[in-house]
Amino acid sequence: MKKFIVIPALVLMAGSAFAQITLTPNTAEIVGDPAVLNEVHIDFHNEGANQTMTWMRTVNDIPPEWKSSVCDFNLCWADFADEPDDYFDAPADTIGTVYVKFDARNFHDGAFNPMPGCGTVEVNFFSVLDSANYNALGVFYARLGVDAEDCKTIIASPSLENSFLIYPNPAKNTVNAVASFSANIQHADIINTTGYIVRSFNWETASGKMTFNLNDLPTGIYFIRLVNADNASIYTEKVIIE
Repeated sequence: MKKFIVIPALVLMAGSAFAQITLTPNTAEIVGDPAVLNEVHIDFHNEGANQTMTWMRTVNDIPPEWKSSVCDFNLCWADFADEPDDYFDAPADTIGTVYVKFDARNFHDGAFNPMPGCGTVEVNFFSVLDSANYNALGVFYARLGVDAEDCKTIIASPSLENSFLIYPNPAKNTVNAVASFSANIQHADIINTTGYIVRSFNWETASGKMTFNLNDLPTGIYFIRLVNADNASIYTEKVIIE
């Protein structure tokens, strides 16, 4: 599975030359076993005055069978939390650890079914009082049970004109589609080689990226067609399902 980072059209906050929050390293990675809970740690250092901090998870690009949880000085929050319910204190010259838990154990319907793959989580840490000078971006990678070449990072922006991407290809359980906002996509069709639409998905996304579940489709060659508001097909790509 390839990692894909969608660059949002709007940035949470601009970096500052006077930032007093440092993360070491600001990008961290773990190579681990999908059968166990994995943690990616980064050292957090407040080099300035006392601050009340919070965070926002801006990228959570993980396989659909995985869960990820952000952990700050207070606790590890639920996997669905993109921001905490409470602030955490960072006194002057604080050094501590922030981290992300990657859970690929996949307890689907209570059964243990570890799912190998790659995950990327990005978290913006910032002061609620002075976010311009106290902010830092942490990037957390996990490669669990797969080779490095299966975790290539692709950078794309849905804000670019006529920007489209379908990945991975070949696909297994899921396939991702990315389209520029200007394309005004309304739905996506999965079409077999006889021209029959076997699946149709409404395009419901604010990030420009959607993931389609292909679990129940037979292996073979298909086409993914992106259709705009005028019901016109504006992008089609052949996908092999293994």
